[in-house]
Amino acid sequence: MREKNENGTLNSYVINGHEIQSNDNYGYKIIAVIHSKDFWTAYMGLTDWSDYAVASGGDTVSYDIARQLFPTIDAMIPNYNN
Repeated sequence: MREKNENGTLNSYVINGHEIQSNDNYGYKIIAVIHSKDFWTAYMGLTDWSDYAVASGGDTVSYDIARQLFPTIDAMIPNYNN
């Protein structure tokens, strides 16, 4: 299913490998949520989702990726939720 959002980005969650075409745009929105002074998590969702939607319904990003995307938060807050 070649489902695109309002920005023209394909829905990366439903696209199948055989549907990929030249000049396609794919994307994810990744946000970091600081839950407390000791705990944070990064979440991934579609590019047209609000920050709240990504935080509440997105997929958790692995710590290895999250610490590379958000090195300052990782340096300041000791615990990450996988």
